[in-house]
Amino acid sequence: MRRAAIKPESWNIPVLGINIGKSKAAQEDLVFDLVQQTAKRLEIKSNIPREAVVCFDEYVGPGYSLPTAQMVEAVKLLARTEGILLDPVYTGKAMAGLIDLIRQGYFQKDKNVLFVHTGGSPALYAYADVLEL
Repeated sequence: MRRAAIKPESWNIPVLGINIGKSKAAQEDLVFDLVQQTAKRLEIKSNIPREAVVCFDEYVGPGYSLPTAQMVEAVKLLARTEGILLDPVYTGKAMAGLIDLIRQGYFQKDKNVLFVHTGGSPALYAYADVLEL
């Protein structure tokens, strides 16, 4: 399979993360490392700046795997409107953060946003009482 060439001057894609447990600094280091590994695998030769990675830790709530009202809203909203099941621990909190950032006007209306859903529907059963399933 032949890959499309990605020109160095074309790298202008911010990478945003919604933390579910770690501090902002620690998570940004991990995400930046993943960006570097991904670029290497895709044979992207350009230098991806550290500033391209920004993580938000405002959505952790009381702690790792502990529900938040925003997570419950996001999980129910995506299930009801899109038929997408989100894991309450990871993607539920990440989607809650994305929804909040959208509501705050963080993203420009003419820009595309890619949300990476990493699965996790089996975890819904562990949170059935919180999600009122």
